Amino acid sequence: MTAIRDRLPAFFALVVGVVGCAVVAGSADRDPPADGAWFAFALGGLVPLLFWHPFRALGFVPPAAAAVFGLAAYGAATGEWPRALLAVPAGVIWVAALGRAVVHARPGDSTPLGCAVLGFVLPAAVILTLIGLGDWAAWGLAGMAGAAALFAWWALFRPFFELFCEPVISLMYRVRGTGPGLADIPPRGPCLVIGNHACWADPFFIAKVLPRPITPVMTSQFYDKPVIRWLMRRVIKAIRVPEKALKQDVPQEIKEVIAALDRGECVVLFPEGYLRRSDDRPLRRFGRGVWQVLSARPDTPVFPCWIEGGWGSYTSYKGGLPTKNKRPDFRRRIGVAVDARVTLAPETLAHHLATRIELMNRVAAGRKLLGLPELPPYTLAGREEEKDGAADDADRSAD
Repeated sequence: MTAIRDRLPAFFALVVGVVGCAVVAGSADRDPPADGAWFAFALGGLVPLLFWHPFRALGFVPPAAAAVFGLAAYGAATGEWPRALLAVPAGVIWVAALGRAVVHARPGDSTPLGCAVLGFVLPAAVILTLIGLGDWAAWGLAGMAGAAALFAWWALFRPFFELFCEPVISLMYRVRGTGPGLADIPPRGPCLVIGNHACWADPFFIAKVLPRPITPVMTSQFYDKPVIRWLMRRVIKAIRVPEKALKQDVPQEIKEVIAALDRGECVVLFPEGYLRRSDDRPLRRFGRGVWQVLSARPDTPVFPCWIEGGWGSYTSYKGGLPTKNKRPDFRRRIGVAVDARVTLAPETLAHHLATRIELMNRVAAGRKLLGLPELPPYTLAGREEEKDGAADDADRSAD
């Protein structure tokens, strides 16, 4: 559950909005009266507050903006203003956009666009709700509300899509996050989240518990599926990893990860490079990609995490291919432990194998946060283990 401190800006935004709405409603004479507008505004504001997520709360803005436009157009056409009803979406927009903007704004995200929608739609809704306008002014204001609604759908479709998927994810999985890293994730700026990879849904589990949007790195085996490809490319902006033989130079996807970090994004990477295949090996050797990323950006904070519960799920390889001859999951328990941030020392980053082993142990340590048995520590490979690691890399390139 999102920390109480993340809800405080939204709560204060709701209080300020309700007080302002009540003051305006009580200071003007009109027929019919709009004294109940403050209560309707409060009801609308409670919706994003109760289902609060610092990023996905913005998903409430597009449908609320569309509702403002529809009600404003109805009022302009008929002269009958549903003032109290208009206050409901106004409250939704106010709390969702302003609560997000106070502490979670960062370069490159949708917050400035959400605030632009707020600045357009909310004053229109409040004016129409509490004062009322002449015919021409009402139609003009309804037109601006319509333009703002279109803008909201274009600018904020990703948080709306993630919010739309929430009921499905919640029906299939009970995802719970824990660990010091959850409170330590920076609201803005670059960071790298790494974890074990047991099923296709792992990025969704991480996105569920982190307080900011993620940029996942995904294998083309999942990325290239119908419909998913459009969503990953146009909406989520995921980084695609093609199926190809292992290369020693820096591949294009690693360059894209570095560019995403330079833009201040939160990148989610599964360094194993492929899904878990067996019961007896919960974590396999990390690939060189994570070392290449951190060698290029050594000051990037890394958040190791362990995801438990995905192995054996509908989208895992346990018992067969993902989604094949398996029942869909229903309220399956998923634990996501996010450990404290790590910045690797230069002497560790000087060698790719030392970096990979260090990060493997950091990820495996997250099991303790979930009350799971510890795994034997991974050590620097000897000659025979290097051969085994080469075999892992060959498996990774073939998956």
